[in-house]
Amino acid sequence: MLIRGKSISGAQGARCLVCGVILGEVARSLGVCPTCIKTCPEKSRDYIERVHAQSRGIFGLPTRPPQSSEGIECKLCLHRCKPGKNQKGFCGVRHGSKQSMRIDGRSRAMVSYYRDPLPTNCVADWVCAGGTGEGYPCFANDCGPEVGFYNLAVSLDACNLNCLYCQNWSFRKVHLAPRWTSIDDLLDQVDDSTSCISFFGGDPGPQLPYAVKLACLARKKNPGRILRICWETNGALHPSGLRAMMKLALKSGGCVKMDLKAFNPALHRALCGFENSKILDNFARAAQWARERVSPPALVASTTLIPEFVGEDEIYALASFIARINPSIPYALLAFAPQFLMEDCPTTSADQAYACLKAAKLAGLTRVRLGNMDLLS
Repeated sequence: MLIRGKSISGAQGARCLVCGVILGEVARSLGVCPTCIKTCPEKSRDYIERVHAQSRGIFGLPTRPPQSSEGIECKLCLHRCKPGKNQKGFCGVRHGSKQSMRIDGRSRAMVSYYRDPLPTNCVADWVCAGGTGEGYPCFANDCGPEVGFYNLAVSLDACNLNCLYCQNWSFRKVHLAPRWTSIDDLLDQVDDSTSCISFFGGDPGPQLPYAVKLACLARKKNPGRILRICWETNGALHPSGLRAMMKLALKSGGCVKMDLKAFNPALHRALCGFENSKILDNFARAAQWARERVSPPALVASTTLIPEFVGEDEIYALASFIARINPSIPYALLAFAPQFLMEDCPTTSADQAYACLKAAKLAGLTRVRLGNMDLLS
């Protein structure tokens, strides 16, 4: 892959660096085949971590969460970074000074935003109040799609995972020349036609205090009307932060959309840089809190279907995990678009997508859909 003129590749030739099998298109960027990633994680790890490190170095981001003995601990996400004075945290938002820890991602943030007319192509549009009218009249302005209203889409341009197939990878460019936005600057973008604010990224987690404060002020400034707060997250944040997200979503009629990347921990580590046990724990927590409001659903799950990596077996495992908690949690299966280190890979095939849809239903889920179907090959 080429980013800013620099080549990134984990493969030396077209054979798996562990077992020697000829690699398919998807695995060439990693240099290790899906079978070895799952069955020989220790042998695969050094090769995979090299690829992750290269992908982060281009944007001046740390290769691993810093743990300086003299650092100041950040407690916003599961990494608990302790960056030293001249170090950035893994997400790239804060460095190891008291001032940075106090204001960065709190009173100011690295963000981009736009106004998106409803109904929009949100992961949850098929079950949310803005896309369907579910929850009318308490949480929706119409008994159907909210035509004429807008979503203020706020991208929090930092992330605490490092997904090699990231669909929004270009947000990393901001770390080369940080641009900060105050809460007041963004608060001015909320007008009478704004019926929801959606925080995504990157991921909201590394800059969650900023987003929570913005959401609370926006709702306080617009009393007595519908203003939903929604979140898209990888789930790799402190449980207290997740609870803050869920409280705002429940109260406002919004939802938390959690992207479950993979079930197999070694595969999750290979694709995203870290294993997933605490993320799955967080999903289970969110599911319990979401029971406080049935309609519209307060929690939605999604997974991107990656050829050769995230197929029927992974979807069945993830869907079974969700179904054991609550079989009615909506689950969106998203077609893979070639991006970032996997830009030369094929898109999800229709055969794979429908096989995964069937697997999710067989696992016991009652609300499953295919998204991004225009991408299917």
